[in-house]
Amino acid sequence: MDNTKHLNIEYFSLQSLFWMTYCMVVGFSVTYLLSCGYSNSEAGYILASANICALILQPFFADLADRSKKINAMTIFLVSIEIIFVCSIGLFFIGVRSLILTLIYVVMITLANAVIAFLTSVQFLMDTSKSKINFGLCRAGGSLCFAILSAAMGILIEKIGMKSIPTALFIITLLIIVLCMYIIRHRIHTSERIINSSDNKRSSSLIVFFQENPKFMILSIAMLFIYYAHAFITNFTISIVRNVGGNHREMGYLIAFMALMELPGMIGFKEISRRFKVSSLLLFSMIMFSIKAIIVWLSPSLMTLTFGFALQVVSFAIYIPASVQYANIIIDEKDTVKAQMMFNLMQAGGAVFSSIIGGWLIDFSGISHALLVGAILSCIGTMIAFAGIQNTKR
Repeated sequence: MDNTKHLNIEYFSLQSLFWMTYCMVVGFSVTYLLSCGYSNSEAGYILASANICALILQPFFADLADRSKKINAMTIFLVSIEIIFVCSIGLFFIGVRSLILTLIYVVMITLANAVIAFLTSVQFLMDTSKSKINFGLCRAGGSLCFAILSAAMGILIEKIGMKSIPTALFIITLLIIVLCMYIIRHRIHTSERIINSSDNKRSSSLIVFFQENPKFMILSIAMLFIYYAHAFITNFTISIVRNVGGNHREMGYLIAFMALMELPGMIGFKEISRRFKVSSLLLFSMIMFSIKAIIVWLSPSLMTLTFGFALQVVSFAIYIPASVQYANIIIDEKDTVKAQMMFNLMQAGGAVFSSIIGGWLIDFSGISHALLVGAILSCIGTMIAFAGIQNTKR
């Protein structure tokens, strides 16, 4: 087997194991917290706190990796996974609502969100040519494993109980640690530093960037509104499923189904973008986010809810690669890092607001009203997007 195949298998495995970890830490967080005696509002506050902490940690981690001669993206990624591994052990002993359990979940969710960007950077540490690893295929593997694990966990929770969550998390994070150590030993050499061209772009201030790209800022604000509904549906899936007569098993199937729906869009985006403008694809994905939010709100049964979740294939799966390409085309090369940061910032902001407001709305007015608010905000975001989108030549 040649070196290219080895690299792709290793990075595919790393992506797969990480998104399985993310499934356990974030995807089933509300489910686990509710079973421990937390309310929807409290679970929402925990998610919001973790997202805010992740926002603060990301630039700190990035600066640390840039300045240090010994610390790189893999170091930060591995240490974060090791901390999550230790936290998973703590979950075996703490299964009731408490300050310690709250802190454990804040730490785990914070780190799981903060290291996503560093997982992408690990690709370039492994493959200095930046041409051997097929990122789209490897990332799709992450979604596939996320889907399989979600379905399996829905069944395991019903048959074994909530302790299946820390058990799965313990095993998966242990496997990641072993894989990371193998990659560090065989693929990454600390003496080889990857010089990122973004180092030359720090002189531009955010204020200047905002002034030079007003339409991009409008589009970023649109994403804040749209992502509120998307994050709410993702974080409070168990409450949505229970509203139409389902439970943990159905929740697991739906999360798995939604993750599977990401595969065609992510794998096939390169071909799709040859036929349609990136700006058109980005705007289309934003429209589909809103349609998905409306269908989920109106769903009277698991069947219609499944149809709403199926729109992941034309919303999130298209948005992720389209937003990256759009920023690279529209924004001046010296500011593309800031552009990606703005998109990520607005997505995280939407997740924070949905965690706080969404959890509170569920407790005080019910899941239907909470979904309605999300659908309205998503539609407002889509209308704003029409004002902010700029046509691309390709």
